[in-house]
Amino acid sequence: MLRTGPRAHVGGEPRRRTSSSASGLVPSVERALAILDLVGRSRENLTLSAMGHHLRIPLSSLHGLVSTLLHLGYLEREEPSKVYRLGPKVGELGSSYHTGVDLAAVARSAMDRVRDAAGETVSLTILEGNQIVFVDKRPGQGQVQVVNPVGTRQPAHATGAGKVMLAYLPEAEFDRLYPDERLPALTPSTIASRRKLKQAGRQIRERGYAFDNQESELGVWAVAACIRDARGFPVGALNIVAPLFRVRNRDCTDWRLLVMRAAVDVSEALGFSNAPRDEEVNTRSPGGHTHGSPNTEHNHRGGGRSPGRGGGLSPAPRAV
Repeated sequence: MLRTGPRAHVGGEPRRRTSSSASGLVPSVERALAILDLVGRSRENLTLSAMGHHLRIPLSSLHGLVSTLLHLGYLEREEPSKVYRLGPKVGELGSSYHTGVDLAAVARSAMDRVRDAAGETVSLTILEGNQIVFVDKRPGQGQVQVVNPVGTRQPAHATGAGKVMLAYLPEAEFDRLYPDERLPALTPSTIASRRKLKQAGRQIRERGYAFDNQESELGVWAVAACIRDARGFPVGALNIVAPLFRVRNRDCTDWRLLVMRAAVDVSEALGFSNAPRDEEVNTRSPGGHTHGSPNTEHNHRGGGRSPGRGGGLSPAPRAV
């Protein structure tokens, strides 16, 4: 939700504005926000000339502003009618505002519960474009911790939290975020192609969680589950993260169940009604593992060995 600057007046005489130079405001920014406000509030089909009429902006100036907003994704234009509507970037801002303000409070008790049970750091992230942003965390109990301060950003395709949110995006939005086939690799284990990222998304939706096995950083392992709002849209992810050496010799099945159940609880608190209940969560997480690694998937790079596997250690849990 954008709350900066004066709102456009739809219909009738526009609101008188004080001198922008005297108040320190930037006229072009005022006009761009007025365009978004008008398009978002108006019940009529707005063409460029209709916007110019309402806002009393010369068409020569309006064309440049609207072209910029189209290019950046804040507006979309229907063809052949040339009618404008709000673009997906406005939805991202609204989702980020709602998530950043409210989600941390809703998820607080679930994060505490997961941290206390797992003993490792629990993070809450949101999706902004093709990056994740850490908005809250609960530090773990070990002397060695993975540190991602609130506000840290990471590429979504290289993290468990990012992949689990991308898996539930509408396909058109996914394609908009990833127009190119090649993706930057942060480590040798990072998914480096759009095709493989889509394939991983299908697997994630089937089982309800995603791993980060040294994809964002060497020596780091994590498991994440998606938080969805009343529309079913991914608005966040809960994430258990730990140094790889602490998970090599243990069964992490309980951690997957913990993070999935916590994400279900938070999703239901946000109004999502189709979240899987305990019975479905149990069936989604591979059962029967009482010793060693819960790994049930081949690594997305083709079943190679996990780094540091020698010395009689159980294989590390692998990423999607």
